Amino acid sequence: MKNSALDNALKNHASKSPLSAVDYFAPQFTQVGGFDVRYVRHANEAAPTLILLNGFPQSIRMWECFWGTLSQSFDLLAFDIPGFGLSKAEEADMSPRRLSELVIEIMDHFSIEKAHLVGPDVGVPITLATAINHGNRLASINIFDGPGSYPPDMAPILKALIRFRFVRWLAKGLNKKAVMNTNFQVAVKDGYSHFQPNERAIKEYFDITHNGRNHQCAISFFGSYRRDLPWIDKHLDQIQVPTLITWGKLDPFVLASNASYLSSQIAHNKLVIFEKASHFSSEDAGEVYLETLTQWLRGEYNLQQAI
Repeated sequence: MKNSALDNALKNHASKSPLSAVDYFAPQFTQVGGFDVRYVRHANEAAPTLILLNGFPQSIRMWECFWGTLSQSFDLLAFDIPGFGLSKAEEADMSPRRLSELVIEIMDHFSIEKAHLVGPDVGVPITLATAINHGNRLASINIFDGPGSYPPDMAPILKALIRFRFVRWLAKGLNKKAVMNTNFQVAVKDGYSHFQPNERAIKEYFDITHNGRNHQCAISFFGSYRRDLPWIDKHLDQIQVPTLITWGKLDPFVLASNASYLSSQIAHNKLVIFEKASHFSSEDAGEVYLETLTQWLRGEYNLQQAI
């Protein structure tokens, strides 16, 4: 089952474009606050700093297709959120508010005073919690395809995972292998409308979904939503950080209605819906997303703050 799932994904969902000779996303690790954090860094002291988080069950490889272009104009740091990707964590660490504090610790570790922060999927509540508690450290944020309110408008199975301890118990125990396989297969099949990750990315996502410790951490993170999302929702109107909200209209997991709600609650925001993009909307929207983000970072966020 394990090999057939991976083989099927590589055959039917992987890009046929040749892999680059140099793998800029080959794992590098650094110790921060007791976490072994996987990261990629492109230092450019003269440019604005952009910090990129990852979604689930992806890793920071989700930024691989944009890295070359972004590195020309920005000081870049991408890191896997502990418990997701290749950064390890304990289950007790898995909540948006706890991991938002780590964002600041990582900024301090790399001597970054202020940055633009991009949080997709599970990175949305982490990014919002960072903006609520440490807005002075952020120039702007970009959030997409993840929950930021309670209850979030999500697929029924995700709602059940958040609401019911018994469902999480099954996902961690009796149904663990089935859930691991489903997470991987659904992500590469339905997470994209038309974009195809490269073979390195698909293999990495397979390893992530089938790592027992990562799996336990992910389920625990979803369980923390009942505590942390109501707190985030309550504080959305206090966020003063300019916020770019982008979303895939075809997202079947975290519905685009969440984007409209967030836009109605956050003071200084711009909302962009990508009509033909699914859950992993940055990759699906491709050059349109890249242009949207780049225009925002080059000064549009300042105009939004003035409104």
